[in-house]
Amino acid sequence: MFNLEIENKIISFIKTSPLGVTSSEIANYVGLNRMTITKYLAVIRERALIDFKQFGMAKLWYIPVNLSKEGFLSKIMADITANIPENEIKAFCERAGISLGEDINLMYLNFNGVERLSFDQISNAYIDIGKKLGGIFKTKVTSEKISVEIVQSPFDQSNAKVMNRILSGVFAKIAAANLGYAKVVVLEPKENENAVIEVYLKREENKEQ
Repeated sequence: MFNLEIENKIISFIKTSPLGVTSSEIANYVGLNRMTITKYLAVIRERALIDFKQFGMAKLWYIPVNLSKEGFLSKIMADITANIPENEIKAFCERAGISLGEDINLMYLNFNGVERLSFDQISNAYIDIGKKLGGIFKTKVTSEKISVEIVQSPFDQSNAKVMNRILSGVFAKIAAANLGYAKVVVLEPKENENAVIEVYLKREENKEQ
């Protein structure tokens, strides 16, 4: 299983040398074998976080210019939301979330080969969305709601609040499209706690908080 703590450790070590470090040096530092490190380096490189240059028979891994699609979009999002009045941010996030939710719902319908996602398939989709985005989401399921805990956010701290609102729209759209109704409440994190998105599936159970 891909461990984000190990990924961060690898990236931090590579940052210590502007000339680059070898796979063996990384493996020794992290304490993993060469084969496992090679797999980690390939995955991290796909996300444009690191790259290598050939030096004789060895590869020297280094940190490239930090310009990625994710970072570019994150900066745009931060600038946009910083200039949107607070009373308009909620509507903006809802529209974005619903639009994204429609497309994402179709992806999971096609993946599962069904016309409607079941309760469990929706819960699994929420967890999978977290993985696909590079975070960790944990669900708690009851007959009335699905609670999604953002154990590790895939977003920058400066954008997390707005992006969680957009995510809530995505979750609501997926649930409503398959179960007929959904209403979400975003519980902002308190100290030493994680944000939680609660997806209510019964009208009488929904209460604004």
